[in-house]
Amino acid sequence: MSISTPTAASREDAVIECTGLSRWYGEVQGLAGLDLRIGTGVIGLLGPNGSGKSTLMRLLTGLISPSRGTVKLFGELMTPGNCHLFQRVGHTPGDDVHLETERAIDFLTMLACLGGVSRGEAVKCADGALDKVGLLAKREVRLNAMSKGMRQRVKVAQALLFDPDLLLLDEPLNGMDPISRRRTLDFVREFGAAGKTVVLASHVLHEVEAVTDHLVLLHHGRLLAEGRLAEIRALVDKKPRSLTVSGDELRALAASLLASELVTGIQFTEDGRLQLETPNLSEVLDHLAEFGLQGNIESMELEDENLEAVFGMLVGESA
Repeated sequence: MSISTPTAASREDAVIECTGLSRWYGEVQGLAGLDLRIGTGVIGLLGPNGSGKSTLMRLLTGLISPSRGTVKLFGELMTPGNCHLFQRVGHTPGDDVHLETERAIDFLTMLACLGGVSRGEAVKCADGALDKVGLLAKREVRLNAMSKGMRQRVKVAQALLFDPDLLLLDEPLNGMDPISRRRTLDFVREFGAAGKTVVLASHVLHEVEAVTDHLVLLHHGRLLAEGRLAEIRALVDKKPRSLTVSGDELRALAASLLASELVTGIQFTEDGRLQLETPNLSEVLDHLAEFGLQGNIESMELEDENLEAVFGMLVGESA
């Protein structure tokens, strides 16, 4: 399975450019001084609830205005006079936006008509969007008779009505069943691979990792880290990593590691394995490689450094 690789975004080719972007709700800080440029491809917007993801989405769609700073879309400043920019943007909000008693086809047709097309063209747009999310067979079902997952897919469908160049998805997978999640993530990958831009906001980290390795991490309204997964992992290389080694002559190995001051923690398990904690992973691995040349190491387990662990480390470090 391949994932989308976003292009590097210079100031000239940035699809989204935020400069000093801030938003307050009274005395509550929703977003603080965000500087960010995003090009084409799929970008994961990560953070726990309250981190500023939805605030950023609302600022990018003009639903709220910045308290300070600016937003550019496709190189144009987002101002009240530049509403034409939103013709190229599709948005799936985090909140429900349905008219409960309407059929799916009627709800989407109404939105398409509000977008400025004729009734006949609006029906075509609505059917095409429902087909993309796998709900064409449910076009006549009323929204209040749909499951949470189906209603989420209707929200994704309304964002696709006019084949946007920029797709903003705010927690789109909430409530979806596994098959719907897989289908949605497949579509996100395809959309990004077609040279368009997707910003996928989520607090479910492994879902974002399934479609992109380009991440933007927010925490308490501030940019915590931005870049490729490998680059973000490099930011926490100095944090202690755990290894477990099994084999012979482990006490001699432990003594040599302690003497070299490469480890910050060391202990033996009940079954005789050696557990190490080190902030100098590469040096310890070199040391183990030399020790292993003597045939004394049977196996080594390195703590899995998944995306959730990296995020937790960065949050803990900033806190």
